[in-house]
Amino acid sequence: MKTGIHPDLHQKAKTTCMTCGAVFVIPSTVAEQTVETCRLCHPVYTGKKQTTTRGGRIERFKKRASAKK
Repeated sequence: MKTGIHPDLHQKAKTTCMTCGAVFVIPSTVAEQTVETCRLCHPVYTGKKQTTTRGGRIERFKKRASAKK
């Protein structure tokens, strides 16, 4: 095997969740990183359903149609 081709492993890498702000210390090849969701706030792990703020096609159409009147 070739020596010196593998990245360094940081045993205490800081991972921050952008959604809930939780900070985890895990081994990684990157010293600091951010993730969008973590196990504390992801709906699969929490069992809570997230609501969508965008709305469906029909609601958006009705909103545009009522604005034109």
